[in-house]
Amino acid sequence: MSIFSRLFKKPEAEAEEQAVELTFKERVESFWAWFSSVSDRFYQTIESEGTRPLIDEISTKVDELFPGMAWVFGPGEKGEGHSLTLSGEGILTKQLLAAYWLSRAPRLNGWTFYAARQPSDDPGGFSIRMGELTFKPIEFWVTPEIDEENEHLDLTVWHPLADKVDDNLRQTALFLVLDEILGEFGTGRWIGSMEFSQKQLGRSMPISELTSFIEETRAERGWKMWTPGETWMSYGIPPEKMSDTGPRLDTIAGSTACWNPLRDFLDGDEEIPFDGFHADWIYLAFDTRALPSEATVDAREAMADVISEDLTKALSGRPLGGAIGRSKSYIDFLIYDGSRSIGIIREAARRAGLPENTRLEYLANSKRNSGMPLFGN
Repeated sequence: MSIFSRLFKKPEAEAEEQAVELTFKERVESFWAWFSSVSDRFYQTIESEGTRPLIDEISTKVDELFPGMAWVFGPGEKGEGHSLTLSGEGILTKQLLAAYWLSRAPRLNGWTFYAARQPSDDPGGFSIRMGELTFKPIEFWVTPEIDEENEHLDLTVWHPLADKVDDNLRQTALFLVLDEILGEFGTGRWIGSMEFSQKQLGRSMPISELTSFIEETRAERGWKMWTPGETWMSYGIPPEKMSDTGPRLDTIAGSTACWNPLRDFLDGDEEIPFDGFHADWIYLAFDTRALPSEATVDAREAMADVISEDLTKALSGRPLGGAIGRSKSYIDFLIYDGSRSIGIIREAARRAGLPENTRLEYLANSKRNSGMPLFGN
């Protein structure tokens, strides 16, 4: 039974129909209201019987509110109590949503919450079965090469079965092992390219030693552990591909905290970021000539800061970047609360001085025709 039915005692069919319309912010609030009500029972069940009796219950709730997300119970911080992890499984858009979910977590006695899979306490104590083959962490040997510019390691990998399986299978097994050793964010942050070799190289090490090698490397070089959404990538449309008719193809220079969906959008692919979660990537488009010619980037960023501050205060969205184009300029946001988030943006944009003809557009193909004048007709 959904939380709508319990709170408002409406028929199940009507409750489910309403639940579908929940914004992502409402889904997160609904989840934490529910989990707060069951956290003591869950804790005691895990203490006495383990996690198995709870699998169906937690899976049903996650599937209802966050379809496609992964979850796992585990030990709490420093091995004390228990933890619940909601994982985007390495998909950046989902990782950003999981981070918001974590930011709204209540303090519950005995519980720790994570927005990514944590490193295993015993990464050598498991195996991966794929068809008739079994992969064990102890069988992987790696030769790391330090990429100073990108601040990560490129790996050459050897495994005794590497030449007996196709590349997709062995890459999947390797990713699963790395996630156990480094955690979900650690793999994405510290590992660059990965190439299998049919020979075990002389400078190779057991993959279990990779953690200490990374710690030594990052300490020596001062590398920071950035999580998804904290780093920004610069981009621009190559001159030969520039257009004033395609959406945002006039971009001269921009930056983004979420490159992959934006790249697909610019390439015209069928990317639908945040689909199914009732969160949206929206952007404001306005005439570049409205910005002072001597400080176009600074002026756009000042406008974005005003809007971002109001969205953050209301727990209703976050900035994703922006760009300067030769005809239009753009400000990107991830919004969690549908029309209420748009209302916040509209009011803040007026104070920030955005032009009257500014438009609000959606990145998702499914909503590409839902754009509108930001300030009305």
